[in-house]
Formats: sequence, C-alpha cells, structure tokens
Amino acid sequence: MIDEKELVRRAKDGDLKAYEEIISLYEKKVFSTIYYMVKNDNEIEDIAQEVFIKIYKNLGNFKEESTLYTWIYRITINVCIDEIKKRKKVVYLDETIDTEDGEMELQLPDESKSPSEIVEENDLKERLERCIRKLPENQRIMIVLRDIKGFTYMEIAEMLKMNLGTVKSKINRARASLKELLDEDGTFLEYDESI
Repeated sequence: MIDEKELVRRAKDGDLKAYEEIISLYEKKVFSTIYYMVKNDNEIEDIAQEVFIKIYKNLGNFKEESTLYTWIYRITINVCIDEIKKRKKVVYLDETIDTEDGEMELQLPDESKSPSEIVEENDLKERLERCIRKLPENQRIMIVLRDIKGFTYMEIAEMLKMNLGTVKSKINRARASLKELLDEDGTFLEYDESI
C-alpha cells in the first residue's frame, strides 16, 4: 500500500522520484478525464503535460485538506476549462477517439458472453461516450466527475468550489440532458437518480 502522505512529503522536499510516483499513480486517470473534456486527440498529451507541470509547481501549496486524488482532479478540470476558454467556444465532442491511456483501455472480452452481446455492449458504450461528449462543457464536467469518475457530491463541491445543493442540481440537469441525447440517439438507459 502506497502512503500518499509520505509521497507528498517527499515530493515537497524535492524528491523527484516521489513526484514521478505520484504522476504514475494518477497518470491514466488524468488522461481519461482529459479525453472526455477535449475534442482533439492530438491535444490530450499536451494538456496532460500542462497538468503534470502544474502539479509539480503547486505541490508545495497542497494543504492536504482534501485528498491528493481530489486535488489532482481539480487541477485537471481547471486546465481543461482553461483550454476550452482559450478556444472561446463551447466544444461539442461527437467523434470517437481510441486511446491507450486512462480508463478507456480495451478490456478483455468476457468469455461467458456471445460475440453479439459483446458487439452490442461496445456499441452501447460508443453511443454513451458520443452523447456525453456532445454535452455542454459545464454538464460534461458534472457527468464525468460524478458518473464516470465516481466522486462524491461533497468532493465535487470542494473541487469546483460550489455549495452542495448547487452541485446536486447541476448533476440532475446534466443527467436529464444526457438522457435526452441518448433518447434522440435511440439509446434507452435507466438512470438511477439515487446515485
């Protein structure tokens, strides 16, 4: 078990190996988050590099009031938002990007499933990703943080510096928008509102 507090302490003391260990712990998750937030496949690596530089430069300011995981995601989301703002337009993402990074890697097929079930699952996954990537930036952030990354409402409120009620409301609106997009796409999914 890796002791994150010890890693942070060592990295703050200038231990580059500790910093590299922190990056290796969260690298795939950072890439996966960026994947959902930006359109251009070629930009993912550049944005990730910017995230890692910000982590390095700001690690000394990490007060450990939140988890390291939450702090890194806050930086990742902020860098993505800054990148989108630089373009001065809302980016709707509707193309499928194959990636080797993050949680989007190919999974070995479950041998208990028939080839047609596997094809159907992959098709559903592609439709869901396409619809998530069509959401406006502010709604996409909510879906990615809550439903894909699994952050709690409280963690999201901390990350985005919003009150808890606002976060819950924004997540509900984002889910409603996603459901509309899925319905338009002919994909009918049940959303558990209690999540």
